[in-house]
Order: sequence, then C-alpha cells, then structure tokens
Amino acid sequence: MTAEADHRHCKVCGRVCDVGEETCSRACREKRAEQLATRRRYVYLLYGAIALLLIVFVSRLLV
Repeated sequence: MTAEADHRHCKVCGRVCDVGEETCSRACREKRAEQLATRRRYVYLLYGAIALLLIVFVSRLLV
C-alpha cells in the first residue's frame, strides 16, 4: 500500500487524519459528538411522534 493510501479524511472538516481516527483534532471530535447527539435527539423525537400518531390512530379506531 502506498503512503497516500494510509490515511482517512476527517468526518467533520475533511482534512487528512490517521487511519484509526474519525477526526483530525479535539475540536472536530467535540463537534462530531455534538452532531451525533443532535441526530440522536431527532431520531428519538421522530420515534415519539410516530408512537403518538399510532396511539391517536388506534384510539380513534376503538372509539
């Protein structure tokens, strides 16, 4: 493998980082953690909204 192939790109800023790393710096790691937490909150909100809609729909069927 060549030297150019022994790297990855940062998932936040796109700069080159080491093979085992997702991010290139502490600032990018913190930003990535914040992005993942925000995405997780949106997923939970989506699941909650779906559950609420299902409850409303089923309760309307039973009444």
